[in-house]
Amino acid sequence: MDEGGGFNSEAVTSGILITLPERPAPAANSRSRPPYSCPDCGHVLRVSGLGRHRVYFELDDERSDHAVMNRVCPECGHGLPGKNPR
Repeated sequence: MDEGGGFNSEAVTSGILITLPERPAPAANSRSRPPYSCPDCGHVLRVSGLGRHRVYFELDDERSDHAVMNRVCPECGHGLPGKNPR
């Protein structure tokens, strides 16, 4: 910093540039994930998200506005993968 409180470009000879680690770009189409098929009854659901953040939708729910909220297969009640209560 110079006497007037500004920066003098000649006085700055070194610095550290901090960048965030690169992350893979999100999928252009979230529907590219394979659907989930219930192992008990074969009912097929569309999946969005990963791990315990998975959200399941019926295949005909094009707008994704009615998620399967009770964490069980709507047809047979089998627990869906992800974080299920024990």
